[in-house]
Amino acid sequence: MRDRFLAPTVGSLLLWGGMVGIALGAAALGTSSTETLVTQMLINAIVVIGLQVFIGNTGILSFGHPAFGAYAGYVVALLTMPMSRKLLQIPDAPLGLAEVETSTVAATVLAVGLTLIVGVIVGLALVRSGATSGAVAATMITLAFLFVTHEIALNWTDLTDGGGGLGFIPRLEGRLPIIVTLLASILAARWFAESKTGRLAHATREDDVAAASVGINRIRPQMVALLLSVGIIAIGAVLRVRALGSMTPSFFYFDYTLVTLAMLIVGGRLSVTGSMLGVVAITAGTEITRVISGDDVTVPGLEWLLRPNLSDLFLGGAMLGFMLLRPKGLLEDRELDHWLRRWLPRREEQVAPPPEVANPATGDSTLRTVDLGVVFNGFRALADVSIEVEQGEIVGLIGPNGAGKTTLINAVSGLVADHEGTVVLGGEDVTDLAPDELARAGIGRTFQNLRLFRGLSVAENVAVAHMASAAQGRQVPDIDALLAAAGLWELRDRKASALDYGNQRRLELARAAAAGPDFLLLDEPTSGMGETESAEMVDFVRATAASIGAGVLVIDHDLHFIVSICDRVYVLDHGELIAAGPPHVVRQDAAVKSAYLGED
Repeated sequence: MRDRFLAPTVGSLLLWGGMVGIALGAAALGTSSTETLVTQMLINAIVVIGLQVFIGNTGILSFGHPAFGAYAGYVVALLTMPMSRKLLQIPDAPLGLAEVETSTVAATVLAVGLTLIVGVIVGLALVRSGATSGAVAATMITLAFLFVTHEIALNWTDLTDGGGGLGFIPRLEGRLPIIVTLLASILAARWFAESKTGRLAHATREDDVAAASVGINRIRPQMVALLLSVGIIAIGAVLRVRALGSMTPSFFYFDYTLVTLAMLIVGGRLSVTGSMLGVVAITAGTEITRVISGDDVTVPGLEWLLRPNLSDLFLGGAMLGFMLLRPKGLLEDRELDHWLRRWLPRREEQVAPPPEVANPATGDSTLRTVDLGVVFNGFRALADVSIEVEQGEIVGLIGPNGAGKTTLINAVSGLVADHEGTVVLGGEDVTDLAPDELARAGIGRTFQNLRLFRGLSVAENVAVAHMASAAQGRQVPDIDALLAAAGLWELRDRKASALDYGNQRRLELARAAAAGPDFLLLDEPTSGMGETESAEMVDFVRATAASIGAGVLVIDHDLHFIVSICDRVYVLDHGELIAAGPPHVVRQDAAVKSAYLGED
């Protein structure tokens, strides 16, 4: 644990030092307007880190996060404005706020607390929307939240004085609070990303279906990321309001959303270091375009371009260009501390992987389906299918294309929730459990079409499955042992997307095994493999299942693979079970020859 957080901590300190050095250097060489620009850049950096914590770790694009800043800004404004001024501007403020005046510290604490409550409410709405990476519903909720917040601020004149805003707010004295908050924000963001919760969030960001298949419930990591991001943005908003000495509805509305999102997108939303680079790049670019489009600069032939709105054009062009040409930003997911890891000692690299996996299985259980049926839009994909798999045995499921094999595995693993019949695991009815609950109960799986956490390393793919199940008290195998058994130990630091197809297949099986399931459901594990790779996969499936004491239900079109690995075989055709028994018996069945082999 200490080793994992050492590099991020050192990297965060260096990143913070670089940001502060750039800011103070620019302030020392500039004018009074540069002083203001530098102060706002550092505050924007805090807000952008808040955005990165949520967007970067969950993959959910949010247009509404600056609206959280509006709540914090108004709270601190209402609580710190002089009473004499409030009695002139908002004498009818509710809750007697016109006659309340607190210290800036108390106001900041209350502002952050209230904003976090608002964050919980918005978070519950996101959860109900099924917020996942790329989900449109979640993004629209955040956009609606931004609009609603702005309309409240604009029209609740008794509280906000409308568009005119609130003034005479006690100003910041110096940049020290901003600089300290920036350091705390960078550390919090990097520590969260390296924490267990952050790593589980990364898995749901990469593939929420695969994450559920290893027992990860997306709600908790998403909520933690949301509340941490809201807290950081709330403090940044308080600093912004106090730096400006006033608060208006426009401070945290659409223009500010676009500016901060542009900073995040240009630098790289997956990286704290990238987000800081984006802040510097967009701040510098916006200021340069503002200067060259001023009245003092004239370039013959470019009058059409050098206009007062050139800064807006630069901002929009930067966002559009990067979203089209480099959607992951300048640094993508690279952090400053990733380079530092090359020189800092890593204890885990000094330990050789154990030679074999210890068998964690305990007890004896059975996985059964009873009269399982699935209907899709009037088409019956499965009809009253009953199968049984004992813990420790390998059972095959074969049949022609469209027979319902994958549908059956999807129903057993919870991906097809609307089905008839019953699924029983170890004598308990688990029919109505969600996919992540089934995974934690002891059902692991792989997919016909590979579903890896492509942006995570090989080791991280296995580690998140290990963490999700270990947290539930399940006995799980050793990560290093699994990687070694899969032949992936030397590749553990590579991204999953960089592996060849065969290694990706082995990684998916190793990840499923890392959760320590009682049963593994394998959907065509040799798909796309040649004879040699298929033979190697036979040995790997047997060894992996034996090492964790799991029963296996495996789908495959390769009859040689099925015959060589399975104790028993079930055969489906048009959603119906047409044969069951030992492989050599099933191969001779007339119905199987007709349906599966095309023989009369």
